[in-house]
Amino acid sequence: MNSHPSLRRVAGALTQGALLVALASSMACGHSAQTVAPSGLSADPSTYDGQDVTVSGTAKSLGTRQTRRGTATTYQLCDTACSNVIQFGSTSVAEGGSVTVTGRFRASFGRQTTIKDVLVVGGRQGP
Repeated sequence: MNSHPSLRRVAGALTQGALLVALASSMACGHSAQTVAPSGLSADPSTYDGQDVTVSGTAKSLGTRQTRRGTATTYQLCDTACSNVIQFGSTSVAEGGSVTVTGRFRASFGRQTTIKDVLVVGGRQGP
């Protein structure tokens, strides 16, 4: 027995609507970034590679550079060890200041020059 074409359209629309609602709720709930110390990142970078993390520490060795993604502030975030940070967009990081940032950790980052153990904050988070 074939169902009426308009009933099939309604059923299809309801199914698509349900999928959109499920997708929106999963995106809204998301998962929060885990909090890790700079020394934790440097001690075991492979554990955090590709993960979103929140890191707090003291900013050291600030610099800026122009990249394909725009202007980036580079610095190290330190406790008993240091992790590299590349932060895109405006920032109010000051040398010696306390900083907490959330970004995507990469055990290896860069195309022309590769930097090890980098937290990328802002900008495109692709591979």
